[in-house]
Amino acid sequence: MLRHLPVPFALLFTAIAFAGCSKSSSSSVAADPRYLLPTEPNASVGVVDFKDTAKTGQTVSVIGRVGGGVKPWIEGRAAFLLVDTGAPLPCTDSKCGPECQHCAQELASATMVVKFVDEQGKTIAVDSRQLLGIKEEETVIVQGKAKRDDEGNVALMASGIFIKR
Repeated sequence: MLRHLPVPFALLFTAIAFAGCSKSSSSSVAADPRYLLPTEPNASVGVVDFKDTAKTGQTVSVIGRVGGGVKPWIEGRAAFLLVDTGAPLPCTDSKCGPECQHCAQELASATMVVKFVDEQGKTIAVDSRQLLGIKEEETVIVQGKAKRDDEGNVALMASGIFIKR
């Protein structure tokens, strides 16, 4: 009988170890402290105001909610969509439905791309959820430099983030 005790204990230990691993990986992600701002920036602008006035190279802090689309994440990259805090959440209301054009247009005009970049200006190749520890619909303040393309689209090349929790 003593010969058979180690196997059940080994199975029990393995089950506990796997349960602990899956539990800890889903609860919270340790963000890279290099990108986390220790205090909330004093002055920040909303996404809509930023998009209207931004000039390439301008340093700014922008406040918004992580989201703005069905899929706000750019998989495998430190980039995500940021939506103005005054913008509506994506339509899920039964009277409006998922194809609501009014909501989609309003949301698009209040949404921008945030990219965390390295010293060479390349988007960091780590998913923003892991690098920054952010979640969809969280309110954040992101610091960085504006970049406007030839078509007038504005993005924020980010260097730091403050998560309002």
